Amino acid sequence: MADEQKNLNTLFELITILNQLIFEPKMIQKIKLSKNEILILGLIKEGSQPAMSELANRLGTSPAQITRSVTGLEKKSLVKRVINPTNRRIINVILTPAGNQLIGQHEQAVRTKLQKQLAAVSTADYNELDHALQQAVTILKRTTLGG
Repeated sequence: MADEQKNLNTLFELITILNQLIFEPKMIQKIKLSKNEILILGLIKEGSQPAMSELANRLGTSPAQITRSVTGLEKKSLVKRVINPTNRRIINVILTPAGNQLIGQHEQAVRTKLQKQLAAVSTADYNELDHALQQAVTILKRTTLGG
């Protein structure tokens, strides 16, 4: 039980660090999107035309909140809703070229910042971190945490 609590504490600490990196206030102000909107663009980019309900499930939020966020992204011409070709009751969301470019720029800014932070890390520590992160992602993808 103590190990489980330690693991949870470590996971929360990692999430906090990543949250600070991805949602740094200067970067958020630069692209003029909310955290939810950035997450939605990222999920759309990584997936293949997710349904509105899938976005809500992946973000752990209500369908109404996803609808509001997607509507805002549509008004900014960053996403487009399309009817699912196999089930007309399902609405999928796709990135527009502008949305793809914007989320790509944000991801690159995050990568650049992370590279600068990791530049001072020794090769041995970097390799150990890389291995640990790959293992963590593999394990978490096998659970509902990974989607």
